[in-house]
Amino acid sequence: MLGWKVQVPIALSALLALGAFYTPQAVQADNLLVKETKTVRLCGDLFEIDANADHLSAAQRAAIIQKNLDDALIKAMDRRPEAVTVRVKNRLPVVELNGYHIATADHNSAVRAGMTEMELALDWAQSIKDCLSDSAAIDKYISALQVPTKVETGLVKTHKHISVVPPETRMPIKMLSAFHFDGTTAGDSVTAVLSRDVPLGPGFTTYIPAGTLVHGAVVDADEYAFNGFPKPTAVTIQFSKLEMPDGQQIPIQAFVVGGVNSFEIARKEQVDPQGAMDLTAGNRASKGLISGAWIGYQYPKDEQSRLPRLFMDRGAVFDIGVNEELQLETTATTSISVAEPVGTL
Repeated sequence: MLGWKVQVPIALSALLALGAFYTPQAVQADNLLVKETKTVRLCGDLFEIDANADHLSAAQRAAIIQKNLDDALIKAMDRRPEAVTVRVKNRLPVVELNGYHIATADHNSAVRAGMTEMELALDWAQSIKDCLSDSAAIDKYISALQVPTKVETGLVKTHKHISVVPPETRMPIKMLSAFHFDGTTAGDSVTAVLSRDVPLGPGFTTYIPAGTLVHGAVVDADEYAFNGFPKPTAVTIQFSKLEMPDGQQIPIQAFVVGGVNSFEIARKEQVDPQGAMDLTAGNRASKGLISGAWIGYQYPKDEQSRLPRLFMDRGAVFDIGVNEELQLETTATTSISVAEPVGTL
């Protein structure tokens, strides 16, 4: 009996030394703090992912976060430090760049860092902000992510003509950064971006390129509605100009298609042919050179009041995300002087 009691501790010691008490369920549990450490990088080391979560290892999570960050840097139209935000989604703080998801601060990582989840998310966000403040380093990093495209140069022949964008022309846009309406006051600036190339009539052989900025502001709605509809205190978004990638500006009068506290998502088949065309589907068009543009006839108030405009009641709360393709609709005639390339010299 004594011999049996002595043998048990010896056997236990041997088993522990051999790792016989390994339990896969415990190792795979989401709340286990792992020893593996992985680093997310940008202009140097940003932060470390040293805990598993959501059935993913630290290495897997670090790889996903790195890809999210790289994709966001390429797609985001706003890469300023101010474009990095922390929002709560599904009760967890999420780090975003220009509305694009980067990382979710989880409980396991927060425990290892001795912080709350929100403190950890803010710490990650600050690291990204600090790096984005070095624009030269960011440009170099992004250029390494993108495959360079060979550009051919030479003298070209041009054909000059005037393209006319009439009222009620629709163009697809996305917000430059996520738009959060929570009682926004009149005067707040709003910037969107053309999400597809916009061919210009009459031949639709030249276009305004995707990526062109659309500038506007939040304004009082009574200028565009009758009889106090939707409410005397309502506001709306009014766009006033396009800014081409080369800095050329085109004046417009336009709004976001929608209703009261609602906006309409643009589906490909809904968009006006003048407003957008998929140039990757075999259509042959060129950017052209815009040498000037001006506003002509503008719809009067009674005409504008019948159009499907987005109105926002003060006190209403809703978001427009950067990935939601909206429809911009014009309320005035814009004439654009275009020099269209027709051959080489």
